[in-house]
Amino acid sequence: MKRLLFTVFTIFIVNISFSQQRMWVSFYKVDENHRVEYETLMKDVFGKIMKQRVEDGCMKNWIFRRVSNNSSMSEQFTHMTIDVYNDGATNYLCNDEGNLDSFDDLVMKVNQDTEVIRKKVFPNQSKEVFQILNSLKNSARNIIYRTNLVQVSGFNKIGKTPKYAIWCFTKTKNQNYEKRHSDKDWLNAAKKSMGHDAWYSFKRDEPVTGTKEWNYITIDAFDNENEIYKGGSPMSSKTRDMIIKKYGTGSSQREIWKRVKTELIFSAKDN
Repeated sequence: MKRLLFTVFTIFIVNISFSQQRMWVSFYKVDENHRVEYETLMKDVFGKIMKQRVEDGCMKNWIFRRVSNNSSMSEQFTHMTIDVYNDGATNYLCNDEGNLDSFDDLVMKVNQDTEVIRKKVFPNQSKEVFQILNSLKNSARNIIYRTNLVQVSGFNKIGKTPKYAIWCFTKTKNQNYEKRHSDKDWLNAAKKSMGHDAWYSFKRDEPVTGTKEWNYITIDAFDNENEIYKGGSPMSSKTRDMIIKKYGTGSSQREIWKRVKTELIFSAKDN
């Protein structure tokens, strides 16, 4: 995890020719003295703007999570935001006018979009007040790193964003881990046997070199904290044996480096 603090912005403008579910995940460090004010701003101001983006069809969801105090990695980052793009999209622009020539072009268009949406959400708020609130938000946090993820597979049994999510930062040893997660037989069996309300797997979509960086994430999600520790039921021996024969054991496919427990603060599509 030595090179975990890795920030890449240019992935916003990568051209893709096929439809994929992508997420832009940002990790922040917020001083405890500013946590309450920061979370209030994120929910009551910026969360409402992102909720309007979702309602306008510009993105699928925007999620704001807090890292549990006793969780692994909590000393390195305390909060996360997850921009869930529409299928095939690489940004959440409401009016994407073709290819973007640079990151500066993207920032300009995002700011233009935000101003239009802000006026819709807060019609009586002046631009100057919003700029002050935005400055307060930015001064309360440090951006630790950002990364782009592409979904491999997953399920959600409850139709909403679960309150608790365990992010498993993983280094894969071969392609079998991703192949196993893409296997419909395995996914159907996992959905039945796992005690999770939701589960997802994502690969990191940016250059990852050497052995000191994670390249894959799985998310174990639960709406009730007590369910985290209960565990599920075993897969049938027939399915388990078939999966091991095809892909090998879990330990031969990957190494889970860190598990980070997070709690939901705001989900744009669920508020």
